[in-house]
Amino acid sequence: MRVCLLIPALDAFKGGNHLPLLAALPEVEFTILTSRVKPPDAVLPRNIRLEFIDARLGSYYYGCADWRFGRVVLRSHPINDPFWKAFDVIHLNQTMGPALLELKKMHVPLLFFIHHPVSADRQVALEESSMVEGWRWRLKYALLLHWQRRFVREIAHVATVSHTAAQRIASDYGRPVDGIGVVPNGIDSALFTPGDLASSGFDVIAIGSFVHPRKGFRYLVEAYRELSAKGLRIADVGRRSAVQQAALRGIPNVRRVGIVKQEELLSLLRRSSVLLSTSLYEGFGLSLIEALACGRPSFAFDAGAVREVLQPIDPGLIVPTRNAKELVRRVLQFLQVPVAERVSKGEHYRAEVVRLYPLESSAQALHRLYERIAT
Repeated sequence: MRVCLLIPALDAFKGGNHLPLLAALPEVEFTILTSRVKPPDAVLPRNIRLEFIDARLGSYYYGCADWRFGRVVLRSHPINDPFWKAFDVIHLNQTMGPALLELKKMHVPLLFFIHHPVSADRQVALEESSMVEGWRWRLKYALLLHWQRRFVREIAHVATVSHTAAQRIASDYGRPVDGIGVVPNGIDSALFTPGDLASSGFDVIAIGSFVHPRKGFRYLVEAYRELSAKGLRIADVGRRSAVQQAALRGIPNVRRVGIVKQEELLSLLRRSSVLLSTSLYEGFGLSLIEALACGRPSFAFDAGAVREVLQPIDPGLIVPTRNAKELVRRVLQFLQVPVAERVSKGEHYRAEVVRLYPLESSAQALHRLYERIAT
């Protein structure tokens, strides 16, 4: 089977349809059209060929990236170009440049894959903003919201990463939920393995880009301040704005790591005792199961698909949304447990994640989806 995957910027290890997942489908040949890869030195699996679209795409939030990407792709490979006919499925990976709807004319099955609905991102941004900021977010999301709704309604095949996200897409965009496929995230349990808890370098770790209000940075800072006051060592990993970096510099015991390669991220997870997430919406929450596979608890706000993912493993990991004090209390409570008991809990977390979210199952679900679409 041959699949063409379109995405403006490919994050090699994040975002649901990352390289490890595609590598777990050796029977599928992927051609990925993208403008850039993060990190640029990522090693490509044998079944993946990259074709770079040479263009500056602009801001994601204003929809410039999607709009320009669609136009540049069709400029490079116009409608009726034999290039498209070489594929069994064209996979639009969270990209919705309106020009790409022209691909319906090629009569090659289209799959529109949503990692999280932008309607949820917009709602959180409005809830977390002042009235003036709220109007700015409305403007930023106007085109993206319109385009995503249009793609959901006009493309025959739509999929996402959780049942929670599928229900939100159905509710916000008016598509029957049973017409939305679900391919959950999966974990490579051979890569994400436990480290020595007794010699951990950090008590707490938080991972991800917190620039968007959806990630709940102000609740993260509140939690950091309380945890730091208790003398806990904190690893802060991911992209931060200049204002956010300034806020973190004022909190003792926080090591600002920034953006790191996959190997360093894995090392930091293994050297930390607890992962916390203040995200106010998650389509799935890949970092949650990555930490659990390393035997580390993932305490997260009850937002989006967090309950769907964590409830079967340990309901105690789910924290009321926006309640930073309760998040801190759960973290401190866990860290007060004797190391032997924490190791035992970690073994349980890992066993459940390996059972519920193996990468192989995720790959099989994606393959079944491709086969159904292609027939």
